[in-house]
Amino acid sequence: MKFYGFLSNAHGAALLGPDGSIDWAAFPRFDSPAVFARLLGTEDNGYFRVYPDADGENTQEYMENTNIITTAWETARGRAIIHDYLAIGRSEIRRVIKSEVSMTVEIRPRFHYGLIHCAVTAVDRGAVFRNPLAPEAMVFALNGSPLLASHKITSNLSEGVWHLPPGHYELVMQYIADDKDRLVQAADVLTDQTTSLEEDIEREQMNTSLAQTITYWRHRIAQLPAYKGPHSHAFIRSLLVLDGLTYRTNGAIIAAPTTSLPETIGESRQWDYRFAWVRDGSYAAEALLNAGDQVACRRFLEFLLNCVDLQGKPFQAPFFHVDGSLIRGEHDLDWLAGYQGSVPCREGNAATRQQQLDIEGDFLWTVWRYYLATGDIAFIRFYWHTLKTMVDWVEKNWHQKDASLWEFRDQDAYYTHSQLMCWVALQYGSQLAEAVKEDKTAIRWQTTAKKVRDAIECEGFNTQTGHYVQAFGGDSVDAALLVMPLYGYCRADDPRFLATLKEIESVLVKDFWVYRYSGDMLGAAAHPFVLASFWLARIYILLGRVQEAEHIVESLLKNRTDLGLLGEHADQATGAPRGNFPQGFSHLGLIMTLLDLSRIEVPAPNR
Repeated sequence: MKFYGFLSNAHGAALLGPDGSIDWAAFPRFDSPAVFARLLGTEDNGYFRVYPDADGENTQEYMENTNIITTAWETARGRAIIHDYLAIGRSEIRRVIKSEVSMTVEIRPRFHYGLIHCAVTAVDRGAVFRNPLAPEAMVFALNGSPLLASHKITSNLSEGVWHLPPGHYELVMQYIADDKDRLVQAADVLTDQTTSLEEDIEREQMNTSLAQTITYWRHRIAQLPAYKGPHSHAFIRSLLVLDGLTYRTNGAIIAAPTTSLPETIGESRQWDYRFAWVRDGSYAAEALLNAGDQVACRRFLEFLLNCVDLQGKPFQAPFFHVDGSLIRGEHDLDWLAGYQGSVPCREGNAATRQQQLDIEGDFLWTVWRYYLATGDIAFIRFYWHTLKTMVDWVEKNWHQKDASLWEFRDQDAYYTHSQLMCWVALQYGSQLAEAVKEDKTAIRWQTTAKKVRDAIECEGFNTQTGHYVQAFGGDSVDAALLVMPLYGYCRADDPRFLATLKEIESVLVKDFWVYRYSGDMLGAAAHPFVLASFWLARIYILLGRVQEAEHIVESLLKNRTDLGLLGEHADQATGAPRGNFPQGFSHLGLIMTLLDLSRIEVPAPNR
């Protein structure tokens, strides 16, 4: 199905629609206010569209091993090709056009999520769109030449429209902020841009910026061990998504580049995901590690280790801004009409105030996996005080209620998955203690890990129903119980887990789709949770049910967008993505599952 494409420069992000319109862009960072927000509203909330002045069909694809999208239009009067990308190292959208037909460019920047209209100043070969209420601007530069010298570029600045005769052009939209002198000199900035564009267009077929951006993304993939498993294109695309969700400055990994795309159309299940979640990032870092990217994993671990509070709960919040600062609550963006009418749209996330007990375990598991993969004892020793403080806190506070990984609001309980991850923190923390010769500490944490296990077996297992349960004392299951064997808590063929798997298959699985739970504070779960389907596939692999695992993977691949992207949820009837997009959870799940499939030993043929 056609849906939005994801553009990133590892600082900010944009979404490009099938119609050639950039309907979402946040600068200078992933978690900054959007300057194009039509995605969540109307044209009046800002967009940047390029399209041919003739009816036709288009196709879109990523340039191989990059986060650059090529849109090819076929019309009765000729062909047009647009390469769209965000420039590495700059808060900048670039659109390279080669067209046999005339093209229209529509530019409507709107600051603060579409709320603030711009003060526009015409400049030769472009325009400056200033925020009248703050020191920031979008500078638009246009260069290139028509195929025929008699043809001229025309514009209507009041409408934000440029008409381009057939030819070769490059459009640059650069965000400028915080530097008043630069804003005053915005025309000079634009002149510099157009001069460099002109030189590039005259000197070479592919300009320097595009060439450097291609090299940047392809270099990221080339540094990894060659993947030899199934579905290699999907594997690489998922790696590029995770790379695109990584904040280049410090290695933080965001959950998704958007806010307020609804889990269910027309309801209120929409949240802001443009932050570095401890859980999501730890999962992603493990996937990158398993794919051979030890550096990306370590950078993320260091980012979070430097966010740890040494006096209280190690992670004061379940997620952070990409610079490591805390999110201050949640705010409704009341002026936005919402994606397909789904309101409210939100900035920030109230879950920042929740207690989530699983996240220290999520993180420590990835630290442990990093150490196993690299033997980097110097890293463990350097951060040992911080790691020890983290496990000590879990040791003292494991038996508390929390909001769980599902971030239930006002439904704190003793969730089995949260208790499981406390066990993970203590169990693998003790192994890290052994690695640094802290034997007494290791024994103490192992003793507490046994207490947590006893609690799970006593209170997290319902003897009447014969399976593990979502919350202590309950009788229902959730998809998070699927990860018990993945963290080494039990074997996949353990009778208690097999009974739990059977119950999950009965109530939460529909063909290859898996729902995360039956319902929550907002009612029934309407759509399946893509990561949970990958969890189920990984369990099937452990059980030797490989054909069933392959069925799940192949079915999910068929339900990706035309550009190979996945949302957090999916409409089980149409496969259309739901929730924030693209979702790191879903793509890391695909990476982990494909790696598991690639490691299956094929029996030697009988001779």
